[in-house]
Amino acid sequence: MKISNDIRIFIVEDDQTQAEVLNDKLLEYNAEYNIVKFKSGSELLDYFSNGYLKNKYNYLILDYYLQSPDEEGGLNGLAVIKKLAELNSNVKIILFSAYENDEDANFKDLIKEPNVIEFVKKSPHAFSSLQNIMRFDYAKYALDRKRSRFNITLIVFIFLLALSVLQFVFKIF
Repeated sequence: MKISNDIRIFIVEDDQTQAEVLNDKLLEYNAEYNIVKFKSGSELLDYFSNGYLKNKYNYLILDYYLQSPDEEGGLNGLAVIKKLAELNSNVKIILFSAYENDEDANFKDLIKEPNVIEFVKKSPHAFSSLQNIMRFDYAKYALDRKRSRFNITLIVFIFLLALSVLQFVFKIF
């Protein structure tokens, strides 16, 4: 399934080389992606607080171990996730980090945080993993929308059928 251009991808990565590589790799997969990059969680939250989440299906690729040398007391990935939840954002979050092992940050618990859909370790295969995660998640979203429309159509059909049956029955008597 081709992901449509109504998707916006936000990248929060403190390593600008990594952010550029990630941006380029994602555009290789789909040139229609609308990608916005941020150096810190604070920049992202400022952007979101201005209402830029309207009418798009949004993904956030978030470096969990954000280090902002320009910003004293900068937000780490967990703080960004919590603040986004407070903003009631509908952004789907994919944690992206070069952790050493699972015990370093208890990533299994982070997946339970609001809107976090997956964790991806930075590696040569990470870019295809990110693409597949977004493609699968968007396919579920599109299927849910179709299912919802089908259910509404089915309810209307049953209602009209019931009206027709009632009209027929009362014409007989």
